[in-house]
Amino acid sequence: MSEYKHGAYGDSQAAGFRVPVETQSAVVVVGTAPVQQIEIGQGGSYCVNRPVPVYNMADMRKAFGYSEDWTKYTLFEAAHHFFETKGVGPLIMINVLDPTKAAHKNTTATTATKTPVNNIIEVTGAEDAILDSLVLKTTDSTPVTKTKGTDYTVAYNQAKRTIVITGITNLGTDAMTVEYNTVKPSGVTDEDVIGTTDNLGTNKGLYAVRDVYMLTGMIPAYLMAPGWSEVPSVNAAMCHTAKKVGGHWDMWVFADLPIDNGGTPLTMDTIAAYKAANGYTQENETVYFPMADGTDGKKYHLSVLAAANFLELLSENDDVPYHSASNTDAPLIANYWLGAAQAGKVFDDQIINEKLNKYGICSAAFVGGRWAIWGAHAADYDPTNADSVNAAETNRMMLYYISNDFQARRPRDVDRPMTRNDIASIAAEEQSRLDALLAMGALIYGSVALSADADAKSDILSGDYLFEFRVTTTPLAKSLTAVVTWVDEGYSTYFAQGESETE
Repeated sequence: MSEYKHGAYGDSQAAGFRVPVETQSAVVVVGTAPVQQIEIGQGGSYCVNRPVPVYNMADMRKAFGYSEDWTKYTLFEAAHHFFETKGVGPLIMINVLDPTKAAHKNTTATTATKTPVNNIIEVTGAEDAILDSLVLKTTDSTPVTKTKGTDYTVAYNQAKRTIVITGITNLGTDAMTVEYNTVKPSGVTDEDVIGTTDNLGTNKGLYAVRDVYMLTGMIPAYLMAPGWSEVPSVNAAMCHTAKKVGGHWDMWVFADLPIDNGGTPLTMDTIAAYKAANGYTQENETVYFPMADGTDGKKYHLSVLAAANFLELLSENDDVPYHSASNTDAPLIANYWLGAAQAGKVFDDQIINEKLNKYGICSAAFVGGRWAIWGAHAADYDPTNADSVNAAETNRMMLYYISNDFQARRPRDVDRPMTRNDIASIAAEEQSRLDALLAMGALIYGSVALSADADAKSDILSGDYLFEFRVTTTPLAKSLTAVVTWVDEGYSTYFAQGESETE
């Protein structure tokens, strides 16, 4: 393999079409949210193991509550960055924290004694409180339990992280007892995120991705689970789930490598070996390392920063994934974050290239006078397994896009008589779409035709028509090198000029 290069280098020696968007590719995020803050009411249910389209932070707060503690409630890292920092969306959120599940809540109820002020009781520090479990009693020797909806209403103040109890009847001025249960986010396990399915319509965790298309109408095209994808078993499940979702859709996974391994910090020298040993080598994912120390004091998974930039590119390119997030601005980054033990370390792009990108690990780098996402290889890329496809994540993304797009548009042609003119019409329409991709620069070659081999002809008798798409995606410019060579030719011009001036 030739010398690995990624970036702009120097060395010294002595106009187009737009593809019409008919489908919307969804970015699906799986994790945990404080849904216990939402009062669901009688007969209601929490947003658990159910895909929910979220277009802004207001939607997020309404469906999932709110928290700035991303270690407990992981969905809000993506929600904050996509909606509040970048202003891009939508996202499909799948929460796996279930306030009704015994393992996800604390066994001992929380009790507080509070005195009404102006017929209002406020309970502070109640972010984890299960709002529907709240019971309000008097503190008499024979306590009287108040009736919610008759004597009082209850709400959660997301800004103050407080429970607000407002009297409908007069609560008086005597102290009262407030009891409620709390969730236990640490009780959510890797198995909860991976989930289960009965293959009969009941899907939980990552398997709930199967429900995205039916419930939202959007194609599940991209998958992430910040805070969880650094667990090898979860990453493996993500990549498995992402293949032929519902028998149709191929998804691309944005994942993170962990910054420590069982308490042992992972470093630039050890992470490539960890990646290879723990299965972060799938052909349908991009993996990132390390984390980012944000300019706002928060710690970010690079998968979140990269995926947000990528979604922004999709919105600019009619949903066509031919632009990688690599080398897109990431001004939120102040430095790398590899944990407190390695705080403050500085890595130039040569280190990132040689220690990470070379082994199919994407990252960030300070290049061109600014921080940028850095690296476009698919995770199966390494020095011994480098080819024209895994050299860029966008190569397979484009294959998935073309396949998903065809499946989204063609169901209405099924179970209809297929004449020779119909076949020609379908081939022509698909070729036109490939031509548009060629014109916009997403492909450098694209052709489509009905397969004419013997097996395909036999399948036609059973009503199975196979259209062959042959495409080549536009290669990315991984490196640009300037070769600057010293030559003596300039002296002849120099001296010739001097001689002419003295004549």
